[in-house]
Amino acid sequence: MGKIFKVGVFGLTSNEKSTLGSIFKLAASRSRQYTMVSNEEADIVLVDFEEGNAKSQWRSFSVHRKLPAIKVSKKPPAETSTNEYYLRRPLILKRVLEALDEVTIKELRYLPELEVGGEGMLDDEASAAIQKANIGGSGRSSGIKALVVDDALPVRKAMEIQLRLYSMDMDFAETGEEAVEFIQNNVYNIIFLDVMLPGIDGFEVCRKIKANKTSKNTPVVMLTGKDGKMAQIKGKMAGSDEYLTKPVDQEQLKEVIKQYLPNAAA
Repeated sequence: MGKIFKVGVFGLTSNEKSTLGSIFKLAASRSRQYTMVSNEEADIVLVDFEEGNAKSQWRSFSVHRKLPAIKVSKKPPAETSTNEYYLRRPLILKRVLEALDEVTIKELRYLPELEVGGEGMLDDEASAAIQKANIGGSGRSSGIKALVVDDALPVRKAMEIQLRLYSMDMDFAETGEEAVEFIQNNVYNIIFLDVMLPGIDGFEVCRKIKANKTSKNTPVVMLTGKDGKMAQIKGKMAGSDEYLTKPVDQEQLKEVIKQYLPNAAA
């Protein structure tokens, strides 16, 4: 099921607002959707940067409520800060959706197309959104480091893209033995650990993590299958702090990060 993001508008002509409404209707079948609302209700705002009154209203509004802003003009504005984006006139479907998709990924951290542990492949729409957002391309780091342990490449790749939304540094292990070696030589803020691994399994790895003086307080989030009730119990007995069922729901992953890594979530 898709999510609807609320878009506020400062300025723009009546024709442009009508165009936006039509674009949002045409995009109603996408996994991420948009609707126009009052600025007070918005998740994202569009600002007419060729109209002085619109810019003034937006700046006054931003004093009290900072939202991701997309500046609309014929040429790129000279001034653009980190959480502001640019949309070139005239407004056409591809430009509008690309700009909004980029904001929902980079600023609102919404990427449900990429399921951790799911069987599906990225569709063209999701791939284009990720490429446009250039996740992790800025070189910015939150200073938070995660270890992801899973023998499946698609799972590791999905976790990498998801965690990059939080500007984390990451190491990846395919086996339990590799995971233990990483833990002995590095300090992590969180560890995502698959239950079923080649060599020693995730439960034994978890026990070794919790027995290690350096890593014993590191949150361990075990990744289990849909029918993994017994695995969840065994994981708890091994010392795990949390579990996520694959395919991992993005909102649940967000909640785990918010609980154990509040600085990254912020």
